[in-house]
Amino acid sequence: MLGWTFDLGKAILLPEAMINQMDSKDFQLLAALHQDARQSYRSLGRRMSLTAPAVRERLERLQEQGILQGYGLRIDPSIFGRDQLIVVFQGEWTRRDLEKVLASPDVAFAAWRLDGGLIAAVWSTESGRSIRRLADALGAKPSTGAFTERRHDLLPLSVLDLQIIDAVIDDPTIPLKKIIELTGLSPKTIRKRMEALFELSVISILPLLGPKTGSGEVVYYLAVIGDVEMKELHRLFGDAILVNKTQKPPMKYLLCCESDLGSLTAKIKALSKLAGVKSVTTTLNQELLFATDFMHSLVREQIQKLERLRIDKTGTLAPKTYSA
Repeated sequence: MLGWTFDLGKAILLPEAMINQMDSKDFQLLAALHQDARQSYRSLGRRMSLTAPAVRERLERLQEQGILQGYGLRIDPSIFGRDQLIVVFQGEWTRRDLEKVLASPDVAFAAWRLDGGLIAAVWSTESGRSIRRLADALGAKPSTGAFTERRHDLLPLSVLDLQIIDAVIDDPTIPLKKIIELTGLSPKTIRKRMEALFELSVISILPLLGPKTGSGEVVYYLAVIGDVEMKELHRLFGDAILVNKTQKPPMKYLLCCESDLGSLTAKIKALSKLAGVKSVTTTLNQELLFATDFMHSLVREQIQKLERLRIDKTGTLAPKTYSA
């Protein structure tokens, strides 16, 4: 297929592959969204020397190509007194199996990989019991897992913080006006508290990436288990972005981009041979789903606990300032 472009007023036909090709600025844009997906087009443009309309056009194209499929809110389960365990089920699973995983107790989000495997993030106070329930639902034991102990450096959140989190669970990029409607809070309060929540990594917004690319490029997540420095990873994978990391086992989760699958395969082999690297896994997701009802229930349960404490201390019920 051919597509239209314009050069000094002349219409020129270009192959569709050239129009759809994802360049370095597209990857920089995806990386910037991982850092702050609520940025304005103008703010994103300043980071890459692009105009706001150019940023909007690029985002729309990435969505049309299936590379950018939406956004999800990632919450640190430490605020609920829970640990996180990421478990992997290898094999040929279906989308129906993905829905089973998402419906299992304590599962916060789940991914269906391009190779047919499943990944589940479990937030639990009793990880063993939660994993057994998940295994029973699928009729199989997980292949691998990565544990992240809850943080103990976080100060308790206020009711206002929790109201804001509750408001953005379903759509973390909703306009400020909508958050005001849902919480009844002032714009200044929302901006100040959201800034603190992001800065402390209590919440973050995860761009949902699909397996489709333009002219051969592959955008993917890379999970590296072992003791390896970021400088070594950057030496092999260039502008790879650190998205997340776990403690047990030590794992780095990166956003990467390669020109083709051949280049990706060669770099994975080179990485696997580095000292300290125990395993390397690439994640190309067909779909990533969030258990938003479960997240809402945890947040609202926490709000109710704080309101009960307030009643016990003051003997009065504070006015409710958010919408369920």
